[in-house]
Amino acid sequence: MKKLILFLSVFTLVFSSCGNDDDSSSQDQIIGTWTFHKLFIDDIEQSLTSCQMQETFNFKSNGTVSYKYFEVIQGICELEESNSGTWSNDGNSIYTLTIEGNNSSEELTFVANTFYFEHSDAIDPLDPVFATYKEVYIKN
Repeated sequence: MKKLILFLSVFTLVFSSCGNDDDSSSQDQIIGTWTFHKLFIDDIEQSLTSCQMQETFNFKSNGTVSYKYFEVIQGICELEESNSGTWSNDGNSIYTLTIEGNNSSEELTFVANTFYFEHSDAIDPLDPVFATYKEVYIKN
């Protein structure tokens, strides 16, 4: 839930459906399953664990989304949370995501089979120094 709340707070409203499954030319590029692929903090790539790289979003053409977040608990990678909600494409690369009543919108940049978004956040909750985070997801 911690990761989802952070994601939603930064991603302040994410995704919407357009077109139907039979018309691939008008199908939104967000549709599909996306896995956490890379993380950059102030343009420096961070090492991700295989557990972190199991985080997924599955965007469906009917405007629904499911989310899975994994975390190492007592040395074992376990599913920490699994939620579902809705998404919308608001235009101009802005997507809105609503999960458990929390809305978040973010500008997504699509490059080949990836998308990314950037946000600023404190590196340490106890330290007021902010950094720019770039989260990259790859389409399965």
